[in-house]
Amino acid sequence: MDPRLSWLTSFVAVAEELHFGRAADRLHLSTSAVSRHVRLLEDEFGTPLFDRTSRSVRLTPSGRALYGEIAVPVAALRSAFLRGDGAAAGLCVAYVSAPGERLVPEAAARFRTDPLALPLRLLPATSSEQRVGLLDGRIDVGIQWVLPGSPAPVDLEMTPIRTESLAVALPPSHPYASSSALRLADLAGEDWLMSVDSSDLVLRQGFVAACQRAGFLPRIRSEANGFKAQLSLVAAGRGVCFAPSVARESGDFELAFVPVHDLTVDLVAVTRPAPDRRLRRFIELLRAIA
Repeated sequence: MDPRLSWLTSFVAVAEELHFGRAADRLHLSTSAVSRHVRLLEDEFGTPLFDRTSRSVRLTPSGRALYGEIAVPVAALRSAFLRGDGAAAGLCVAYVSAPGERLVPEAAARFRTDPLALPLRLLPATSSEQRVGLLDGRIDVGIQWVLPGSPAPVDLEMTPIRTESLAVALPPSHPYASSSALRLADLAGEDWLMSVDSSDLVLRQGFVAACQRAGFLPRIRSEANGFKAQLSLVAAGRGVCFAPSVARESGDFELAFVPVHDLTVDLVAVTRPAPDRRLRRFIELLRAIA
């Protein structure tokens, strides 16, 4: 395999996490290996792809342009390799990053002691990647966020795990930073940070529908994928983003999180229709922990 595929995979992970350590954890590599891959890719292109300081990592204009071109193809390559990896017998559980850091591993640990247990593979994946994997049989259950008003897939089944109120992430200097609570309409003039590809398409559709119900059409800036990357941009004054409770617990950035009364999000388990009893048991454990 061309080593440049590894360089591109590391670049995409850093672009989405905006943190070399978290990207390394996600790829099960050392931080030095990820840094080396990015450095080799920068040498290949002859330009810096990230601005690095001791406190932050940001994409340069060249990095943003490259990410926009390769994020989807790299995800497709990743899916192709997963199809060819033998997909060991058992259940494949895919999850978006925020709930995957605590909820999914805890449910997996409980499931392993259950009489219905099968081996589990835990796979970080965007909502869009989950949909493709569920439909072609590589993924058995996907864990993702859905906003009320999002279109329900006709070919997949969604089981609610929990519903929670959302907060808006604001830089400390924002006029609303000291507010005890807001309504979505209060934020009509803000720039909203969302993903640069189609990975948040379902969330985006639900968010736009919620804003329209509140009487405005949101201005969306697509600059980074994932809650943590978006929070770093909020801290840099690039815009605001909504945040579920798990995203507010990281403490990585100095931000204000203000509840938005009329904006909620559902954490759901997505499966093919009529999941078997082992899948239903795993989802029961998720709901019990949540």
